[in-house]
Amino acid sequence: MKLNKIAAAIGFAAAVSVSAPALADTNRALEEWKAFAAAENNPNYDKWLKLISDPKAIALAKEWKDLRGYDAYDLMDKETFPAELKPGLVITGDTKANYPWLKDYLPKEMMDHLGGSWGTIKQIKIIPTNTYYMHEGYLKNTKEIRDKKININITDRGFLTYDDGTSALMSGPGATALPFIHPKTGLELHWNFVAHSVNNDALTFGPLDFRACSADGGLEREYSADLWWWHYHNRSNVEPYGDIPGKEKYVEGGAIFFLEPNDVRGLAAVRQRYSGPDKEDDFKVFIPSLRRTRLLTGSDSQDPMASGLEITWDDWRGSWAKTNVETFEYKIAREGFILAQPEVGHAYQSLTTSEDKCNWDNMELELRPIWVLEVTDKTGRYQYSKRETYIDKEFFYLQYQMTWDPRGNPLRVWEDSRDWRPATGDAMWSNVFVTNETTQRHTTIEFNSIWEGRAENVTEEVFDIDQLRDYR
Repeated sequence: MKLNKIAAAIGFAAAVSVSAPALADTNRALEEWKAFAAAENNPNYDKWLKLISDPKAIALAKEWKDLRGYDAYDLMDKETFPAELKPGLVITGDTKANYPWLKDYLPKEMMDHLGGSWGTIKQIKIIPTNTYYMHEGYLKNTKEIRDKKININITDRGFLTYDDGTSALMSGPGATALPFIHPKTGLELHWNFVAHSVNNDALTFGPLDFRACSADGGLEREYSADLWWWHYHNRSNVEPYGDIPGKEKYVEGGAIFFLEPNDVRGLAAVRQRYSGPDKEDDFKVFIPSLRRTRLLTGSDSQDPMASGLEITWDDWRGSWAKTNVETFEYKIAREGFILAQPEVGHAYQSLTTSEDKCNWDNMELELRPIWVLEVTDKTGRYQYSKRETYIDKEFFYLQYQMTWDPRGNPLRVWEDSRDWRPATGDAMWSNVFVTNETTQRHTTIEFNSIWEGRAENVTEEVFDIDQLRDYR
């Protein structure tokens, strides 16, 4: 039985308190959600249904499907799934043994956390598969590359250029596009993931909350911070449009300012990415206790962002390690389907945190088509000897990530959910959790996305460490 063959009684759609579009102006993900939301009678699901029912969302989903040549449901049609694997199924630690097929869709580490003794997920609930896509700027530019037959090449050093040798990340359609809509190699898939970036011209959160949890499952420390991110070239969805003046050397930048607790308040960092593979990021951190700014290079990016956290500076957005074929090998290890958190954060949280803030009462999961990108360290000096990133075949962002330490031991799991807007296709973050499978420490992050006023709130001042240090 296909996953998308869920039972729906006649009249379900009429019970949903949104205006359903005509069948010709819909997609299969929307139809599944109409039936599911009506059956569940959950206000969160009604909110999500309303968002994906927007005619703009339906039209954008269709354009992306036409560009890719498929959507998630087309890929699901080619597979056979267990009859029990359908929306509405709830699985707990006590019942997971009743579903021997679960191990084929839920990674081992997540299976262990379901009903486990630390980083505990009390239950998971299956919801309908969505169809995801990126914002209109990516759509327009990826179409332009296809229609004008613009070549984007991978150099011997592993970087992206046009035929004239200029960087494809710095100008023209390649600066905001998927360079390889149908990736054939690990490096092509990797560059799609890099090109996805944050799927937005500007991010701002006010604030985001980090929680460091100890091996015994207790809340050890909490941090609060403001965070910003800017895409520098060929901007189209947040002003200023076009290119950011003065950023000709860089592709993008991220900045963070810690607000709490008091002993780290004022810690600020700005990291900007050069386009070439032979130049480390411009990475500066202001340390308030020393009243000085430190330039970070090399292995510094592998340090935790703050004491007790399981997130390093290279773990921004899942992975922000510098692309370099001399130090890393990239290959497509396999492909298939995974159960992962949905990107429903613009309507509700798909992850319910327990009262202790270090475990999870409920996690919603949907079936996603993925490639598994394997990145292997060639040097023996990087924090991860291997990283497996499960990259979504519609969204080109990670759905799950597993890493191993230099000795080959399982290290960190990354699982997250995005605050994604169906009508526009752009995204921020909703939640992230990272577990250390060796020490059994773990970190959770909850985000408060700021969508309004980004053009005024995300400015060049926050990407200048000398100005950011005086932010508050």
